[in-house]
Amino acid sequence: MADPLLNILPEVFRTAAHTNRPLQALAAAAADMHAPAHRVLADLPEYFDPYRAPERMLPYLARWVDLDWLATGVPGTAGSVGGTLRPDRLRDLVANAAELSASRGTAGGLRRFLHLATGVPGFSIDDVPGAFHLNVAVPAAAADQLLLIRRIVEGSKPAHTTCRIEIEAAGPEPQEPEPEETEPEEAGS
Repeated sequence: MADPLLNILPEVFRTAAHTNRPLQALAAAAADMHAPAHRVLADLPEYFDPYRAPERMLPYLARWVDLDWLATGVPGTAGSVGGTLRPDRLRDLVANAAELSASRGTAGGLRRFLHLATGVPGFSIDDVPGAFHLNVAVPAAAADQLLLIRRIVEGSKPAHTTCRIEIEAAGPEPQEPEPEETEPEEAGS
């Protein structure tokens, strides 16, 4: 392990290292001290890929793409119920940050943002023409994430726009159609 370090030293040290045990020990100790940094540098691309980065790196990546306001929670709360994101949801948002930024301030952009942040499809955004007002219909499956949804809507909608957020009533379970009864054909017709 000391060889790479010795290779960058002046020739006099490289020559002396062949016979000088204290210099060999010093080079080995220095190489051991640098090993963690070399491991990180070897795996550096993984730190910037939101799907492979360590969880502790996610808030840093979120800050790069202006999502740090979602990476931190509301004081005194925890989990998506308290308005923060689960790590898998934050990974999706960071990976799609360019697309979300390009569509910011639009109903489609807000709908996509809410879907990625909650993992639940089916949000409905109605823009009331001329009223500067949004009606946001939240699918019943995302009702437990209402604080997070409010944070996202408030942080993503145009500043001059008001909004109303309502949870959709859970629809009835789809039922299988009953088989149709057919009358037996008469024999001899």
